Amino acid sequence: MSRLAVAGLAMLAAASGLGNGFVYDDVPIILQNPLVHHLVLPGRIWDSAYWPAGLLYRPITSQLFAFQWVVGGGRPVVFHAASLLLMALVALLFWRMASRLLPPVPALSAAALFAVHPVHVEAVGNVVGQAELLAALFSLLAVDRYIAWRTDGALGPARRTGLAALTLLAILSKETGYMVPLLLVGAELIVVRGGKPRSKPLGLAPVFLLQIAAVLSAVLLRIAVLGPTPAAGPALVLQPLTPAERIVGMLAVVPQWIRLLFWPAHLQAEYGPPALTVGGVPGSAHLLGGLILLSGLALLLWTWRRAPAIAFGLAWTTIALLPVSNILTVTGVVLAERTLFLPSVGAMLAVGGVLGLLMGRLEATGRLGARVAVVATVAALVIAGAIRSARRQSVWRSEADFFPRLEIDGPRTYRGHLIASVFYSRAGRYADAERAARRGLALYQGDPQLYEQLGQVLRVQKRCGEAIPVLADGVRRFPDRTVARARLVECALAVGDSARAITVAEEAVRLGQPEFGRTVRRLRGDSTRDGIPETPPPQSVRP
Repeated sequence: MSRLAVAGLAMLAAASGLGNGFVYDDVPIILQNPLVHHLVLPGRIWDSAYWPAGLLYRPITSQLFAFQWVVGGGRPVVFHAASLLLMALVALLFWRMASRLLPPVPALSAAALFAVHPVHVEAVGNVVGQAELLAALFSLLAVDRYIAWRTDGALGPARRTGLAALTLLAILSKETGYMVPLLLVGAELIVVRGGKPRSKPLGLAPVFLLQIAAVLSAVLLRIAVLGPTPAAGPALVLQPLTPAERIVGMLAVVPQWIRLLFWPAHLQAEYGPPALTVGGVPGSAHLLGGLILLSGLALLLWTWRRAPAIAFGLAWTTIALLPVSNILTVTGVVLAERTLFLPSVGAMLAVGGVLGLLMGRLEATGRLGARVAVVATVAALVIAGAIRSARRQSVWRSEADFFPRLEIDGPRTYRGHLIASVFYSRAGRYADAERAARRGLALYQGDPQLYEQLGQVLRVQKRCGEAIPVLADGVRRFPDRTVARARLVECALAVGDSARAITVAEEAVRLGQPEFGRTVRRLRGDSTRDGIPETPPPQSVRP
């Protein structure tokens, strides 16, 4: 009965997303990616990057996309049905693992809260979120099996190999899979041993040697396909920071992690400055983040033996956040809701542990009314979470729903306005595109794409007189960017200012941008003749 309840809640919370289309990253990764439109190209999938731009390596996820495309003829509903099924499976695995660590009612409560958690909507409602779902599925399966087999006390060759295979599958689904060995270590130290060291490791060395072999195999496979390049460059706001500054800066994100994991009342698809600032002088958000981390560490140590489920939940959350913390390695984002899917497993397990302690004490004191009140509160939260998740799915219905919502949900996040402006431009809605670009630029002046986008919106409307100051400011702030410079040359020529066009192009050549050399030669040969210089391809605003 509990299984049906958990699976039903997961599907109920996400069912409204069955009508969603391909939105945002779905477009380049699925809709415009011929590699996933056939099942006759598995070798190409395993020999190609996940992103068309050559970043990331997730062949399991890409292979699943190909299967869904062929089965459904490219219809989005098949992909969203698969996401719904994966979410239900992950919720069931969570319940099974929680049932090993908690009494029945707290385990079911934690699983129900996990099944309807609103922060999951981005991972379930957007098809590319299947990478998160798959990685979490294999991670949960590995940890659940490890706890069950260690309870039996036997981890023979077949089981050790199976655990290593699950780790490899998780990694090849998404990079968070690299954390599976650490999750197993946490399970061993906190759950199996309960903080009490044992003199005999019961053959654990071969288990973790195979885990290391799985990780190294994944790393070598990725290097063989993509080369020794990082998975992604740092987010723009992190680029000027040293490693130490980056660690301090990410403290400002910690309160947002906690909010989204434990009270996700407000959701948005883009996070960043000025609403979320990680650089500059540390402020109150950084201080709060540091206090949260210290408090979490203290709570983990205090509950290690007293309440292992709480301690393991906290450890899981910490471990799962490491790949997206920009500490061990940089990522392309500062914060994204989809990256909290795996950490939410630990957060809801910790909540279940708290419920277990609370209900145990209430039962010991015979306070039936208080126990009923606790169950009623959890039920109310589950209902509220299911409603919130179901409504949030509509944001991912179509690109016409999604991009305008970026501005509504994150009015003080410049990047949402920038990306919305690009969408409006492509739709020919130039008034909206200009408004969004100007709003983004008013909020933040540290992204060259803001100047390029606003300048382009004005230029295509034949308003080069207004575009020139914007593009010139962009060139001044970011002299190495070729897009704003090329558009500035075009606009200078359009208003008859050939002298300025020549000056801007010559400066580019001096800065080591040889693509402007032809422009200089042509303009020097006939400076009164209008023309269009060779414009470098525009740089994407996708993360």
